[in-house]
Amino acid sequence: MYQQNSMLDKALDLLQQLGFTTYESKAYVALLEEQPSGAYDIAKRSGIPSSKIYETLNKLLRRSMIRFSGSNVADTPHYVALPPEALVEQLNQQIKHRTGELLPLLGTLKSSQEPDFIWHIADQPSLVEKSTAIVQSAQKSILLSCWADELAWIKGDLEAAEARSVNIALVHFGKPETIIGATYHHPVEETLYTEKGGRGFTLVVDGEVVVIANLNEERGLDASWSRNRAFVTVAEDYVKHDVYITKVTRFLNEPLMERFGTHYEQLRNIFDSEV
Repeated sequence: MYQQNSMLDKALDLLQQLGFTTYESKAYVALLEEQPSGAYDIAKRSGIPSSKIYETLNKLLRRSMIRFSGSNVADTPHYVALPPEALVEQLNQQIKHRTGELLPLLGTLKSSQEPDFIWHIADQPSLVEKSTAIVQSAQKSILLSCWADELAWIKGDLEAAEARSVNIALVHFGKPETIIGATYHHPVEETLYTEKGGRGFTLVVDGEVVVIANLNEERGLDASWSRNRAFVTVAEDYVKHDVYITKVTRFLNEPLMERFGTHYEQLRNIFDSEV
């Protein structure tokens, strides 16, 4: 049997998430390790019961994930696996085709009013996936407030959106190394980081959908997304407000620092109107 390790376990898990059965994923990986191979050797390396190996291999043959090698040994059929690059491309095409068919079918069942719930985002990979997906869907505008770490997730998708004439306003905490659309360097990043104990992320696309996250050193990730009109409007105004601040400080930096402190500490003191 092939040796288990974390990378292999992850590959098997992902294959199963993409529609492979447990036996199919194990057979495909075992065949990749040594090919061409006969059914007995594949079963031995993968741990698939011999009573199930031909059934499993026949399923993979029907899905064009493996094929006969043409070099049988002692009249025993041998198999080769579809190369990983070709496998991923084939799966991508199948997913696009099926989701393309699914969307209009589900659309016929859509209620007259779209739910405006606020949806929790469980972890960072899900945050990255949701953020990139809505940036890729942008048609008119993108408002984004973030730090360099999070900008790296969607930099390529933002540049692609800019290339298709989507208006972009980017408020960047820390000196920006990349200019995308109208890029603004927020002047109080150190004060904000200390105040919140982490980095904020706000993304609004087409004035219709928002992703908000706080990446806190102690508490971890707290993130949500929504199409709720009020939630979107508040987030949109938040990013626009930061743009206004950066425009003001760009031209009035010295008197503002003299009045409010080098990191605008007193500007953030909202409960004292005298400072």
